[in-house]
Amino acid sequence: MRTTITIDDSIYQQIQQLCHERGISFKRAINMLLSSGLQNLSAGGEPSHFVQKSYSMGTPYSEYDLIKALESAGHLEASEIKRKLEMRK
Repeated sequence: MRTTITIDDSIYQQIQQLCHERGISFKRAINMLLSSGLQNLSAGGEPSHFVQKSYSMGTPYSEYDLIKALESAGHLEASEIKRKLEMRK
């Protein structure tokens, strides 16, 4: 069967490298990769899904709303500048 697909540039380069290394045509490489992927799916069921682990970092400055990070950073910077200016008196 003949069809048209869109392949990401990075994947295309990897397939071209595979063709070069194995001395096979682009068509053969695509068929081989699709067949291998389908066999893996049927053998293992559903592909595993990525799960991002997250950890609480706590809130070091409980008086600041961390949702407003830029505002919090501005307050911290202003208080540090004020402290440095007071030290020069």
